[in-house]
Amino acid sequence: MKITSNFFLLLATLLMSIPLNGQTAHAGCAMTDVSLQLAIRGASIPVQQNNNVEMQTMGNCWGNATTNTSSQVYTGSGTVKQGRNSSHLVGGSQPLPYGINSPVIRTQIGVPVDIYSPAHDSTFINNTIGSGLSF
Repeated sequence: MKITSNFFLLLATLLMSIPLNGQTAHAGCAMTDVSLQLAIRGASIPVQQNNNVEMQTMGNCWGNATTNTSSQVYTGSGTVKQGRNSSHLVGGSQPLPYGINSPVIRTQIGVPVDIYSPAHDSTFINNTIGSGLSF
């Protein structure tokens, strides 16, 4: 007897429509942290940029999510220190639905940017003006 692909399609459609144990769909926990630290300045000394992120879970984690975003922007002629602390704490349900353990998804994106800008450097401007160039 030959089983056609239409039969498998019908079977898959029927199985997807049957709820398991009468429970609704859930997902594991996810934590996302996105940080931008931007310094546009006229100093040649590298900027100090620190981004400390802590992500913790309490017990099994199911069906929760956290998201934290931040931006730090400095424009000027001096030195700068940019520091950031971020904490995430999630917990989930007990017992886990369907007996499935899911790992917590932790995503950290930190973007440190340090741009030298001659327009903010008084030494550069003074040297340019002193060289006979006019603006």
